[in-house]
Amino acid sequence: MVRNIMEAVLYMHDHTVHFYQLHALDWVDIVSGLKADPKKAALLAQELSPWEKNTEGYFKATQERLKKFVASGQLGIFANGYWGHPAYKLTPEQNLIATVHYLDALEWQKEIVKVHAVFGGKNPHPNFLVGGMPCSIDLNEANSINADRLALVRQKLEEGKKFIDQVYIPDLLMIAGVYKDEWSKIGGGVSNYLSYGDFPIHGYAGVEDFLTPRGIVLDRDLSRVHPVDANSPEEIKEYIYHSWYKYTEGDKAGLHPYEGETNLQYTGPRSPYKHLDVEDKYSWIKTPRWKEKPMEVGPLPA
Repeated sequence: MVRNIMEAVLYMHDHTVHFYQLHALDWVDIVSGLKADPKKAALLAQELSPWEKNTEGYFKATQERLKKFVASGQLGIFANGYWGHPAYKLTPEQNLIATVHYLDALEWQKEIVKVHAVFGGKNPHPNFLVGGMPCSIDLNEANSINADRLALVRQKLEEGKKFIDQVYIPDLLMIAGVYKDEWSKIGGGVSNYLSYGDFPIHGYAGVEDFLTPRGIVLDRDLSRVHPVDANSPEEIKEYIYHSWYKYTEGDKAGLHPYEGETNLQYTGPRSPYKHLDVEDKYSWIKTPRWKEKPMEVGPLPA
């Protein structure tokens, strides 16, 4: 159970931080948000979500802080944006909403990882990884997992779910709705997606009870989810033709993960270099295939 909680918190934290801190500024024009009408922004945000900070006063106060920040010329984390570029499509009010929530997400992410600290000693390397610190369970010991710490865990999980439901998902839908006509037809990698499934309710043998189900989507066709037998060496294989590893049977062989080999064979460039030769080996990542079809795995399929 603790492992599931730890993994779920990482899932919550990782998706939200990737959306705001690592990707949002590809779609959000910070400078445009400085021109927004805070009242209009608040009304729009309230239509999207009941988040209590979606108020004119909060948006205005944050906007004023940002104006002083930009006027100082010390842009810090916002220094490398393409502010004003015509590829940005959000209105000033939408930009202000996303920018305010970007800053809120910075505060939120340091709170949700406290769950890892309770159960795992620290984040990002909790006790089941090298360098972590185990925490004992003793309801009468102040420095162990006790009733107060379990109450804190519950509080942080509830706060985390609320932020995701009322901030992250509404912002995701708002931004995706603006860019969908231009961007929905491109990208997506190989357009085939493999989910192994995760978050078991009755153990990993009970695949049918996974909260994140197992399945295959081909050619971005969400109307049909194909079943997958993850134990079948005929269905699931990993290839290393473009990876810095070697297989006993040769690079062109495919191996089921149960039979997998991770033998280092680094043939990459030595510094200084400008480009990787993508026709040869260029990655530490193995290539997953389902029935010989290349697959995307990870957060997107899940």
